[in-house]
Amino acid sequence: MLTWLRSRKGYVVTLQWLLTAVVAVWGATTGAWRESPSVFWALVVLSAIGNVALIRLPLAAFYRPVNWMYIFVGDTVFVGAALYCMRGFDTGLYLPYFLIILTAALTRSVARGMLVAAFVSGLYAILVWREGDAASLLDPGVLIRLPFFFIIAIFTGYLAQSARLQQEAVESSRALAERVHELQQLAAGIAHEVRNPLTAISNDLQTVQARLPAEGTERTLVRDALEQVKRVTRIVQETLDLARPASVSAGWLDANSLVERAVADILRDGGSPLVEVRRRLSPRPLQFWGDARLLELALVNILRNAAEAMPDGGALELETAPAIRGGREAILVRITDSGPGIPAHQMARLYQPFYTTKGHGTGLGLSLARKYVRAHGGDLEVTSPAGRGPDGQARGTTIRILIPVEGATAAAFDAAGKEEPS
Repeated sequence: MLTWLRSRKGYVVTLQWLLTAVVAVWGATTGAWRESPSVFWALVVLSAIGNVALIRLPLAAFYRPVNWMYIFVGDTVFVGAALYCMRGFDTGLYLPYFLIILTAALTRSVARGMLVAAFVSGLYAILVWREGDAASLLDPGVLIRLPFFFIIAIFTGYLAQSARLQQEAVESSRALAERVHELQQLAAGIAHEVRNPLTAISNDLQTVQARLPAEGTERTLVRDALEQVKRVTRIVQETLDLARPASVSAGWLDANSLVERAVADILRDGGSPLVEVRRRLSPRPLQFWGDARLLELALVNILRNAAEAMPDGGALELETAPAIRGGREAILVRITDSGPGIPAHQMARLYQPFYTTKGHGTGLGLSLARKYVRAHGGDLEVTSPAGRGPDGQARGTTIRILIPVEGATAAAFDAAGKEEPS
């Protein structure tokens, strides 16, 4: 429940109920009806029904800019209609307008805050004019309120925008420093051209293999050579993937479906039949903004490592759940194996390229997984108390992946509205 309340959806729904409650309490305590309370309370009931409808909307709907403008316009009209129902019109019920403008400027931008302020000012001026006459617009109270709507939008929006820009600058600087560090660790800066002769060698070996007898020493040697060429090709590709920036092509994803596809990939590639996969997936869809290809590669690398850590069999537990990271709503994916764990002296070198304790590994899988997760503004954590517990069972290794719902491309989505969730 707390996680839901701290989400963007929780903020919006809470604000809507607060606005409805303020108007309802104001009308109930003043009773300054124009003609009949039925119209006023009909407005309050309609607002409450709209709030219930908001609760039933999926989380992804609260990240579409056009939906926010619908909410702001609806709130402005609701307060204006309630204000018009009050006899005398000299009421403090105009104060909720400041709350609407404040929310627009804080959550969206200065420009959208100004747009809402302009709409509020126009509607309020029309109400004042209809209540009195044109001279009513020159009343000192009205003359102060109208420009103050814009002042609130500009000041609040500027502070919020400055805070967002500062946070983005810090995150970009940290990501750039880590990328440079990774590039410095690459031994020889392997170039793209290395793959061309490897492809030619692989093609020649396959041609030779096809001409050899089905059984024989020569065919075995060629087959072993092909396996080594494939291994070198994989090392070259993973090295290049690690060195270059991750290009995120994002869309709305479901965490449960992503995990299931990664498990299917492992099983299709010949995963150990002795490993039992246990799922504890969220009972409801967990939508978030990300690149399906990159995140699936990250999960496949992690699952492959977990399965290889249990050559004699074991349990592989998969869990998905909503979470909060850095005050932002996020998606949690937890992967736990029942293997022997990772010794403490190896934990410090866990993400070091080409460091591996397996005879056939490249040592790049976990580094790539963390890189792809961080490209989405998330993080990957590994805990592994090596040894065995009091019950004699292996403690295993747990990997926690936290990815914010908005992801690293939320700004681009907010500006362009490229792809919207279903």
